[in-house]
This record gives sequence, structure tokens and C-alpha cells, in this order.
Amino acid sequence: MQKRTRNKNAAISCLLAATLLLGGAFPAAAASSGAGAERIVFPEVSAEDIAMHELAVPGENKLTLAENGQTAFSLVVPDDCPKTLREAAAVFCTVFEELTGAALPLCSETDARFLACTIRLDTALGTARPETENLADGYRTVVGDNYVSICGATPAGTRNGVYGFLEDKLGCMFLTPDDTFVPQQPTVRLEKTEEMTVPATQWRDVYAYETIQNKWAAKLRLNGVDVEADDTSVGIELLQYEGWGTWCHNCYEFLSPEDYFDTHPEYFSEVDGERVTEYMGRDAYLCLSNPEVFEIVKNALAEKIAAEPDKLYWDFSGSDNPALPGCMCAECTAADEAAGGTGMGTLLPFLNKLAEAFPDKYISTLAYLHTLKAPTGIKAAPNVVIKLCSMPGDQASSYLAGANPEAREFQQQILEWSSITDKIVVWDYVVDFENLLLPFPNFAVQANNQKFYEDNHIIGVFHQASREAGGEFAALRAYVLSKLMWEGSGLDVASCVSRYVRAYFGDAAPAVTEYMNLCAAALADADVPLGLYDGMAEHHDGYLSAENIAQYLRCIEEAKAAAAGDSVLSDRVEEVEISVLYAQLLGPETEKAVREAALARFNALCEKHGVTMVGELESLEDFNAGGLQAVLKADRGVIYKPYYIGFGVAGGVLAVAAVAAAVVAVVRKKRRRAAG
Repeated sequence: MQKRTRNKNAAISCLLAATLLLGGAFPAAAASSGAGAERIVFPEVSAEDIAMHELAVPGENKLTLAENGQTAFSLVVPDDCPKTLREAAAVFCTVFEELTGAALPLCSETDARFLACTIRLDTALGTARPETENLADGYRTVVGDNYVSICGATPAGTRNGVYGFLEDKLGCMFLTPDDTFVPQQPTVRLEKTEEMTVPATQWRDVYAYETIQNKWAAKLRLNGVDVEADDTSVGIELLQYEGWGTWCHNCYEFLSPEDYFDTHPEYFSEVDGERVTEYMGRDAYLCLSNPEVFEIVKNALAEKIAAEPDKLYWDFSGSDNPALPGCMCAECTAADEAAGGTGMGTLLPFLNKLAEAFPDKYISTLAYLHTLKAPTGIKAAPNVVIKLCSMPGDQASSYLAGANPEAREFQQQILEWSSITDKIVVWDYVVDFENLLLPFPNFAVQANNQKFYEDNHIIGVFHQASREAGGEFAALRAYVLSKLMWEGSGLDVASCVSRYVRAYFGDAAPAVTEYMNLCAAALADADVPLGLYDGMAEHHDGYLSAENIAQYLRCIEEAKAAAAGDSVLSDRVEEVEISVLYAQLLGPETEKAVREAALARFNALCEKHGVTMVGELESLEDFNAGGLQAVLKADRGVIYKPYYIGFGVAGGVLAVAAVAAAVVAVVRKKRRRAAG
């Protein structure tokens, strides 16, 4: 008995020793990486908070637009009113009647010269355009004794003013391409005032499926989306990038291999002494140190500009090939090395020459992959625009704080480029490309990112979201980002989100708000980066843990109960449920029967709501055909590998200890025999 106890204690000691030795091999749940994840708390907003009862409050310096569902006003547009402004005017009339109950006549200025009370759009009834410097597509709003005037420096500015008036003055919210929140106020009184409104960001785009639908981008006051197109079936690529004649990855559009490679291979990239037009399955580059290449590109650009003279921005940039760092000929390599080891050593001087040839246009390029790093010893021409891609970036820690390596690296890129040019467009990624439906709580950093942009010569922001229908909180994210680019970093994002949630989800808003707060807090508590290709492997011990997903599902059930009986609200809650179910499906600890039930519900909701893609490159069909199981297998391998390693090494340590104990026992036995 004594011997057995001693052996048992020895085994336990060996196991404890192995565990201590392997402490680093066992992952700790929600271990902090010091990533500087930022926090946000969404306040609960009541229906009364967005009811706009203050519109009915009387005052000595107020103009009464409507009283007890009646109005004496008419909406007046210029005789030569552009189509998009006339569309905005029609929206104004519809919303005004829904808000007050009063029909608002729409008429041209010829028919309105003798009206006593008018809401004047653009230059109607002799209104002069504002001439404030740097007005861009902003506008002036005047609330006078018996009139309201909304007029921009351009008709586009006036259009922004119309939608801005409905939102900022009357409390409406353009929630989705098809849903507008309109408070019910039969009496509307406004302070008499004159205001100039200028966007915080000159060029604004949220690249998302939703923004091109039903001309929603115009209501969001975006100017990077074609809001004049009536047909969206042509696709998102043709409706985005408003104002740009060319956009990106386009060097072969100016000088194509089909036209030149056979006769002039020297115009193209050199790799290992050989001229190529493709490398590792993707397009290669041009040899920018070749003077003949510049002349051909310049002439091609001149032709493009002549065909579309109204376009202000023209891009010339390299191919999307992460395997090839530009042309590697001696001349290009020397120029890149002299500029600090960046492809901008050849590209930026090339752009500067193009900018000099077209001084009335902005000439842009991508700072991306091998051209991401800012060059040393080279300044950008005044009309050169750098589209700077947020690589690697982070959606949990802002670029203003730069609290982790990912955010700090892009922060440094912006700072370095800001010393070279005062015209930067940030290409920001605000979506999980690998998992478009996965909860992605990235609202906490957006105001600080916007502040950093405002401080560092950012003239435009291109927020790349999902081009597919039904992304996680896609409409909400587009709404908030659009308001940030318009209003600036002073926007209270938490309040903005909460007001939206109340307007969109109604009685289900408290449960949805709780879900969003739980998700955001769990990400901040885990203190890990939020990347653009993340899945369960990165967050299974954090905001996507089984315990957290269970809490999210509870919130969804509460939201569904609150929305019961209202088909519109129920459908909206289901949109959120899709994301939580998707997280449950990917959970490595989800039991088989639970996963099967969740998958059935998930597929039914996706079909109902038109969701066909779960990732940028993965369809719902592929997900069901084997993609889910492949992801589960891969994630389990990553998640549990440390445990496998730990137990394997621990087993090895125990085996060595057992052998050592046996050797000691044999030696002792021999000694006892020798002594006897």
C-alpha cells in the first residue's frame, strides 16, 4: 500500500511538472493580447426620444411650416430643374405629408411667383447660389419670415440640402433603400436661421450592395455613387466610383499586352531577366522607367479624358498581383531602392508627369501592396491623389489610437503619406470578406478613424463593405459611415446607432441593442484585433465563444417575441438572426443536432431574405455542399492544435518519467541484492 501510494504521488508530481513546463502550450480563454480594442456602449433609446415632439414647441423667432395638419407652403423648384433634384423634391413632398398630414404642392418657379409662403430649392425665385470657398457639395439653408431656402453651390449640393433638411431639421431617417423613418408631427415650427453646411469629407463612398439600390446613396448624401442611374442591374462596379474616369488595377487599359508585347516586350515587367505580362497566374506590370511607356500611357489617357471630359479623377495604377513587386529591371529596381525600397520610386514620378500633362484633372494611383509604402525624397504633384489602402489595418483599434501593430502600421502609413501630399483618399475595409454574415462589431473605432482622417489631409474615404445582398448589419453600417463622412468625427456614433435601431426595430430595439452591446463588450474584453478575414479560430475564446453566442441567441429570441404580430419588425429581426445562426453553425462546440436545426433555420431565412453568399468568394450553395464542414475541420485544427501539442508533449514527459522511475527501481533492486 505504501509503495502504491508513493508511485501514485510520483505520477501526479510528474503530471504537474509537465503541466508547468507546458504552461505556454495551453491557450487561456479570452487572453489579452494588448491589442487596444476600443469600447462603445449603445444607449437604449425610446420611441419618445425620436418622436420629434420639439417641432411643435412655439417661439417668438420661429417659422410655422405646418399647424394641426395644415400648411400654407408650396415647394418650388427651378423651371430647368435637373432630374435628380426633382426626384429629391418629390421625396420631400411625400415625407412632409407623412410627417404633418398636410399636402405640400410642388410647382415650378414660373407658377410660384405670387405665392406668399414658399420652400425654395436651388435657384428658384431668384435665390443666389452660395459662394463660400470650399463649399464642395454643401449647401446653405435659410429659414426666414415666410420662406425656407435650400441652395447649394451646385444642384447636387441642393439635393444634399433637401435630404439634410428632412433628416437634420425634421428628424427623418433614411434607414435603408426602401425604409424611411418619419416622425408624426402635425405641427412643425423651426427657428429662423441661416446656416452653411459643408461635408467633413470631400469625396464619400460606401461600397456596398445597398447603397446603389433605389438611389439610397443620394439620401445618404454620398457623392461616390452614381445616383442618376435608374437601372441598377448593370452591377455595383459600374455605379460606384462616381466622378472617376478610371478606378484601379488598370495599367493594361492604357498599354495592353495584346497590342504591344509581341513588338515591344521591353514595355512590360522584367522578372529574372525575362519580360512577362503574367506572373503566378495574375497580370504583371508595365516598365515605368521606359520613356516610351509614358508617352503611350499619356496619349491613351488623353483619349479617355476627351471621351468623358466631365470626369474629374483619373487613376493609373498597377495590377493586383501580391506575388510580384513591380518591374525588376535594373532601372526600375534602382529607382525603387533609391526611394526607400518602395514601388513608388518608379510609380510616383510617373504620376507626377501625368499630372503635369493634365493640370485640370486629378491623377490618382493606389498605394497598395508593393506601392503601399511612402517614398523618400519624392513629393506628389498638387493634383496627384493617393488612394491609400488600409493594410493591414484593424477594425477593433482605431488608427487614431494606433494601439496595436496592425492599426499602428496603417497609422504610420497615413502620417508618412501626409508629408508627401495633401490629397489622400483612404480605401478602408469595413467588412469580414471571409464571413460576410458573421457578427462584426466594428462601430467603436469609426469616429476616431474619421478624426484621424480629418487631421491628416484625407480628401476622400472609400469604405469597402460587401457587394452582396444581406451582409451583417449592412444598411446600418452604411448609414453610420455616411453620416460620419458628412458630419465629421463629432458625430456621437453610439447615439446614432441607437436611434437607428429604435427607428428600424421598434419594440424589438431593446433586445437588439442588448445584443449589440454584448457583442461589442466581448470583443473589447478579449482585446484582440478584428481582421478582414477572421473566423472562429480568431475569436472562439472571445466575442464568438459558445457562451457569448448563447447570450446572443437569447437576445434574438427576446427580439422575436417583442416583434411578434408585426411582420415588418419580425422580418427585420430575422436579418439579425441570420448572423447569429451563422456564428452558431461555425462554433466548434455546437452539438450536431443543434447545428442541424440551426442550419435548417439559417437556410430558410437566407432564402426568404435573398442571401446567396456567405463570403466574398463562397456561395450559400457551396457552404451547404461542403464548405461548412471544411471550415469546421480547419478551425478545429487551429483551435485545438495547442491542446493536441500540449497533451502530446505531456504524454512524452510522463513516458520519460516512467522509464526513469523504472531505471531507478532496477538500480535500487540490484543494490539491495548486492548488500544482501
